[in-house]
Amino acid sequence: MRTTSAILSKIFTQRFYIQNTGFFLVLFYLLFGVVNGANLIAYHKALMLGFLGNYSFLLLVMLLWTSYALKCVGFILKTFQLQGYDFLFPTMGSVSKPARIRLWLLLHTAIYMPVLVYAGIALIVAVQYQYYVPAALIVVLNIANCVWPLRLYERKLAQPDVLFFTGHLQRWLNRHFTKPPVLFFLYELFTNFPRRIVSTKLFSAGVLWLTFLIMERGEYFDLRGLQIGVMVSVMIHMQLMVHHRAFDDTYLHFMENLPIRLINHYARLIGVYVIMFLPEMVMLAVNGYTKTPIGGLITVFCTALSLLILFRCLLYFSKMNPEIHVRYTMLTSFIVLFMILGHYEWPAILLLQAASAIIFFKKYRSYEPYIPPES
Repeated sequence: MRTTSAILSKIFTQRFYIQNTGFFLVLFYLLFGVVNGANLIAYHKALMLGFLGNYSFLLLVMLLWTSYALKCVGFILKTFQLQGYDFLFPTMGSVSKPARIRLWLLLHTAIYMPVLVYAGIALIVAVQYQYYVPAALIVVLNIANCVWPLRLYERKLAQPDVLFFTGHLQRWLNRHFTKPPVLFFLYELFTNFPRRIVSTKLFSAGVLWLTFLIMERGEYFDLRGLQIGVMVSVMIHMQLMVHHRAFDDTYLHFMENLPIRLINHYARLIGVYVIMFLPEMVMLAVNGYTKTPIGGLITVFCTALSLLILFRCLLYFSKMNPEIHVRYTMLTSFIVLFMILGHYEWPAILLLQAASAIIFFKKYRSYEPYIPPES
């Protein structure tokens, strides 16, 4: 049992802290590096008294602790999916349930330990200054954050194909809904890679929000400025395009040989990116409908979709690795930018659409999956 614990500790605990070294360095700097060493204890004591004496601040701190617990849970569950770690299923499954629960608790608390240490010190301060209700809330939350993940780990052993919190949703969708081809990749993102799509959408929304904020503070609204923000938002989606190619290479490469017309494949590609960019379209419409006519918004939408489709079609060149892809997308973006600044938006859109169609119809049938060169 001790040998098993040591091996699992290396697999989970050590890997977690090694992979998140940058995160902990930034956290250490924010907590200890921005304060004079002589005032460090007083600073943290004041910080703890601040959230102990203010329930809104305490709620924010508890949400941060729970977010860290989710990070820990996600890491452990994701490790089971990594290539080379398949042995974890029979290894953990061969351990008796009481011993396995103790192992789960040991592994989880080991990577949740930074929060437990800080919460423990805050608990001592809370008792010292008679903040008994906040102290009770801290105890209950941290016990809960150490206990509820154990059920997820057990479920992972029983249902290896289910990822994180999406298990019930996946099974319900698979039973009641036949997915059309246009949703295959989006379903893959939302069920197996939710953090990737969510982080991309958050960054994209942040760029658009900042664009509107800058234009409102400048007391002017120029459609060209909005289009520049949209172009940056499109480029944020480039990692999803590379993922999309890998998904097609792995799961949908057989569709090239099916008796399906090229126009239908092209329509499916367009549909994927129309749906993917739909949240940004809604955000643009809600914030911009009072500032620009509907024709201006349609121009912005068409520019964004044309760029998305062309950037994806560039990946049908078999030797187009991510580095080369970035170069071509940057070059294309600069050309489109100058055309937009010169009020040639629709010629730019037509050129983008024509280039996308030519590349797709010429390369789709002859495309071979990209194989990275051996180092």
